[in-house]
Amino acid sequence: MPSLNKNSYSAIPFVIFGIILITALFLKYFEPRLPEVLQKWAEHMSIALIVAVIIGLTYEYTSHLFREEILKNLLHESQEQVYQALKAYSVLTPDEVFHLLKEIASQINQTPTLFYPARPEGNEYTFTESLEFFDTLVKMRPKETVKILGTWIEPKSHKNLKYLASDFIGKYQLSEIAEELRRQAEPILHAGDLTDDNRGWVLNYIWAYSRCEKPIYKLLGEIMRATTDHEIEKWILFLPVQMPSLEFANMINTYLEREAPIAEDNLLLVIQAVASLHRAQVADGIAMLKKFPDRFGPHNQEDVERIWRNYALVPEELKSIFLPADTPSNP
Repeated sequence: MPSLNKNSYSAIPFVIFGIILITALFLKYFEPRLPEVLQKWAEHMSIALIVAVIIGLTYEYTSHLFREEILKNLLHESQEQVYQALKAYSVLTPDEVFHLLKEIASQINQTPTLFYPARPEGNEYTFTESLEFFDTLVKMRPKETVKILGTWIEPKSHKNLKYLASDFIGKYQLSEIAEELRRQAEPILHAGDLTDDNRGWVLNYIWAYSRCEKPIYKLLGEIMRATTDHEIEKWILFLPVQMPSLEFANMINTYLEREAPIAEDNLLLVIQAVASLHRAQVADGIAMLKKFPDRFGPHNQEDVERIWRNYALVPEELKSIFLPADTPSNP
């Protein structure tokens, strides 16, 4: 049916030219029978119509050749683009991409991560500035990605591979293999067997699994409430800096409500996390800090203002936090 419609539309100009030509011949035929006053008019009109038909047919034919040439060029360009896309697709399959990442991650001393900023004390580095390629790759080829990452999280894998694999699993919430992360990491965590060598990937396994939970971060929140391990607290407190979310705001709020003392360096991380949440408009950082006057006193003012400036925030909005309890703030 489409071809019939196409043919009927393409025939319209020739039908019009045919009608014009018949009209011209009709005038030419009946010209001698017309009154003398109309004969010259009919002669000129018939000649004009015949010339119009000749010009029209010539123009239509030329236009047809021109359009055909344009279509051929467009088709060629389209074929070339498809070819290049297929060529790129055949090279940049998950197997090829993750094989390259595996080679890099296994041979370097630093721990590669998908997130920015990398942990300054964790010997990490952010190995890519843009994740758009991986967004597309994981979305289009999820089964292959999961299969490959499953080999990366095997117990005997390199610790860098474990860390990077759990980054992918957590970021893209690949729940199909999240349970394996918990199965490996939780016994180490509960046994208190964390070391400098395994702390990074074990905690990252917990984070990635917990990000795939429903509700999200349930296990991570439980660990944050229960732990007294300074290093675990520090590791979790850096997460809002990398990925601000409401769940982390609630987690920090619960952390500050504990009666246990908080180390000064971890308190600075709390301030940094709150600034990150405030800048991302995930939570009201001013209200969060103001809620805990026992945690943030005048001696913290300089640190808070410095961190606030580092996040391109306005330090002046912090003044009400550090006013003495009996001093009213200006409206």
